[in-house]
Amino acid sequence: SRVARRARAPGTMPELPEVESARALCEAHCLGATVTSVAFLEDGTFDEKIFEGTTAAAFRSALMGKTLVSARRLGKHMWWELGVKQGKHGKKAKPSEKTDASPVFHFGMTGAMSVRGEGAMKYKSFEVDTTSWPPRFAKLVVEFDSGVALAYTDPRRFGKVRLVRGDVRTSPPISQLGFDPLLAMPNADAFVAAYAKRAAPIKAALLDQKIAAGVGNWIADEVLYQARVHPETPAKQLSRAQLERIRTEMGNVVRKSVEANADADAFPEDWLFHRRWGKVVGSVNGSRIEFITVGGRTTAFVPALQKKGKAGDEASEAEAKPAKKKRGAAAPAAPAASAAEDLNQRLKALTTSAPVLLFMKGTKAEPRCGFSRKVVDALAETGADFETFDILEDEEVRQGLKEYSDWPTYPQLYVKGELVGGCDIILEMAADGSLKETLTAA
Repeated sequence: SRVARRARAPGTMPELPEVESARALCEAHCLGATVTSVAFLEDGTFDEKIFEGTTAAAFRSALMGKTLVSARRLGKHMWWELGVKQGKHGKKAKPSEKTDASPVFHFGMTGAMSVRGEGAMKYKSFEVDTTSWPPRFAKLVVEFDSGVALAYTDPRRFGKVRLVRGDVRTSPPISQLGFDPLLAMPNADAFVAAYAKRAAPIKAALLDQKIAAGVGNWIADEVLYQARVHPETPAKQLSRAQLERIRTEMGNVVRKSVEANADADAFPEDWLFHRRWGKVVGSVNGSRIEFITVGGRTTAFVPALQKKGKAGDEASEAEAKPAKKKRGAAAPAAPAASAAEDLNQRLKALTTSAPVLLFMKGTKAEPRCGFSRKVVDALAETGADFETFDILEDEEVRQGLKEYSDWPTYPQLYVKGELVGGCDIILEMAADGSLKETLTAA
């Protein structure tokens, strides 16, 4: 689907578990097979934005006739180690030493791998199209002598595919990454030392790929929730016990999500993950979720359980030893709905008030900015019915929707209550025909 659901916040790009699922997919279906065909976009052209620092001819030459010796990963990056088969016995021949060039993949926000007839990677924020072949938005299609065909798709084109010569591990970007929590979690002393002197908030420190490669926004939030640590606490103010809890939970979250093959439906039910999307106020295990911005990233946390500084240790102890209820004591009154809850409920109702709704400056008849006018024209050309909401007439909605959707600019298009995107995405969809398809389905 091209629709950018609210789950597709800036922090929902593929993280370690999703990229590991891509690596496993490649290795399960392509290991030991030899490349017989390399094609690029659906129409055969080469996307220079995605294929960085190489040409179509160079990339094709590096893969053609080569055998997939292994699929490797470090953090959010994956690469193929290729070899050349010796002898004249086809697939039974053993590959020689690795070749000097490896394709290295970074999936950006929407990059994904799929195998013909075998499915694709799973994402929380969008569905990879496997109903046709090559898949829609395919940027690279590789066929092997085993009959297997593999595609790299990327609707939003923020991913990168590079050709790296020599040892991938000693060359950028891989050489610039820190430890991988799945492959090489450091011992407690080394882990504590890596974070103990950092002045940045612990959430921002966890996102530093030079320390821990593969930890992204949702993993960091989950780790801190499970460890009962407030995301704004400066890392250097955390106790050794807190940092050791973070290490333990980082290992647990990564391991469990990888064991689930990055399928969110198989994640533990008590995870914050299931309730953190869209910045809609809610609760997890009976405790209220709040949203703040830490290190420029939307952050979900539970104030009742995640206290700042040393208070976090006290909160963990209090949670482990719940206070006894006095006999005859009245149950505490439920807190009144906050203004933020009221606004979120209003925005939820607004975004679902019409099948297709454009939040814009001005009206359909009189747009009051160039971007809004362009989107109105694009929508009108599809022939689909759509409604508009003038944000200039309601400051509360104008400011609140930016937080609710994690989208900082206007216009914003919603279809069936889900955010599709802003001007650039709408115009791109109009150009490739997917806008009309999306609106018709509504």
